[in-house]
Amino acid sequence: RETVAVSQSGTVTDLKLAAQESLGRRFLRLAAPDGRIFDPVESLRLSGLQDGESLTAVAQQPKLAATRHAFALWCIGADRVVTWGTPERGGDSSRVQDQLKNVQQICSTAFAF
Repeated sequence: RETVAVSQSGTVTDLKLAAQESLGRRFLRLAAPDGRIFDPVESLRLSGLQDGESLTAVAQQPKLAATRHAFALWCIGADRVVTWGTPERGGDSSRVQDQLKNVQQICSTAFAF
């Protein structure tokens, strides 16, 4: 059992990063006592989380998809997808990164995701 503290003016992501550092684990999702998974961009004030409340940190397994020229790494339901490789073949997702939230699955073809 670990204890982490963050400002109430922060976001769930701030709390998640503090938990990741405290636990020494990456790729975490935070769950409320009722099992609800917190949205990483949600403010702590609006999340319904109470001071001193216990949370569950759920470790996720990263997933990898590949084309002939690029790779994509993500966790199911996470707040980010990382891509690399030939930009014209799916290796650069920077223009759509803001749309890649809560990704459940990535399918690849020979030249694209």
